[in-house]
Amino acid sequence: MLNEMILEVEELQSFYSDFHKDVHGFRPRSSTDEQWNSTEWLQGEIDDLHRYLEDLGRTEGGRVTLREMGFSTSDKEADKAHSAEEARERAEEDARYAEADRMDAVMSELSAPATEAEQIELEMK
Repeated sequence: MLNEMILEVEELQSFYSDFHKDVHGFRPRSSTDEQWNSTEWLQGEIDDLHRYLEDLGRTEGGRVTLREMGFSTSDKEADKAHSAEEARERAEEDARYAEADRMDAVMSELSAPATEAEQIELEMK
């Protein structure tokens, strides 16, 4: 029985910590030891996070915020468009990095000292 209660608290702690990070971008750090070890407190915090997300989903601006946070909303078409735009932006960024890498390789090759064989070939001309 005690082990089951400890396991339940640990599962809630883990879920709450991960969920808080998903919502706010950082792990919770303002609870007391008593709160952190209370299933009622942890469940209340989880419920509060759910209510916060539900409140965001009630407005267009909130739904945009939810999408930017990585959550899906009730507006599936807008979610799909947002995902497509993010994919397009990632592809463009990847292409810019690939081009920069290619240019770096070209510049490195041009500025590298001549090999011994290249030096001999230049001297023979």
